[in-house]
Amino acid sequence: MIMRNVRRFYDCSTTHLPGQTARAIDDGLFAESPSMQNEYGWLFSVPETLADLPEGVDCDAFKAVMALAMDAGCDYVLFDRDAPPVPYLKVFDW
Repeated sequence: MIMRNVRRFYDCSTTHLPGQTARAIDDGLFAESPSMQNEYGWLFSVPETLADLPEGVDCDAFKAVMALAMDAGCDYVLFDRDAPPVPYLKVFDW
């Protein structure tokens, strides 16, 4: 058996997060730190359950995306400014 290092990620527009949350992530003030970040967005690890998120993650939009990623069996969420918004998530205009 050949082992492959393949991981699934949920590609999500940054517009699905409120501006306040986006600024907190950029400033290093959000309760959950991204695994990676750059000028295009952030990569977050997906927890096993929402209860496994750090205390202080109080953004419902962030939790909703994490729940979708968990349901899809993803290991990561990529919040990407160039990803198209999806119709079933709230869009924030910031």
